[in-house]
Amino acid sequence: MVKHVLTPWRVNKPWWYKMQLFDPAHHAGPMLYFDLDVVIVDSIDWIWQLPLDRFWAVRDFKYLWRPTWPGLNTSVMWWDTSQYESLWAEFNGQGPAAVAAQYPGDQDYVTARLPQSQQARLDYNRVISWRWQALDGGYDPAARQHCEPGAGTRIDPGVSVLVCHGQPKPHQVSDPVIVQHWK
Repeated sequence: MVKHVLTPWRVNKPWWYKMQLFDPAHHAGPMLYFDLDVVIVDSIDWIWQLPLDRFWAVRDFKYLWRPTWPGLNTSVMWWDTSQYESLWAEFNGQGPAAVAAQYPGDQDYVTARLPQSQQARLDYNRVISWRWQALDGGYDPAARQHCEPGAGTRIDPGVSVLVCHGQPKPHQVSDPVIVQHWK
């Protein structure tokens, strides 16, 4: 577990503070990271088995609407921090405000700045979007509605992680599956 005091920055989006995870002054070696709005619903042991020769992250959920979307989502990441010190050096050299003015978010920056050959996507059948793939049977973008309104969270066997990006946050939800696993 890594715990450190964050360096205050003049950025209006708090997700930029995640970039400090790449600062070698705070940690060296393997790191498994979860956003605070991630709900673990089954074993995550499979993540530890992934080779650390690449940077592993969730596939950006935009792929659900745009199948060729190449982006990463930084809600869940697994990497060897010592292999990606250059990412921190470049980010820190430009300055958080300058980078934040150029990229919508940290995941856009990481996707753009890490060579494609170093990027790997976590199993998209095991790490899913709660609101778009599990809540009320999933979301149908063509119909612009959930497939089973009122059904609650439905997860397929093998799903390990629900990413609750956006609102509401897990502690604000009364769905039995989220309540059971949110501890």
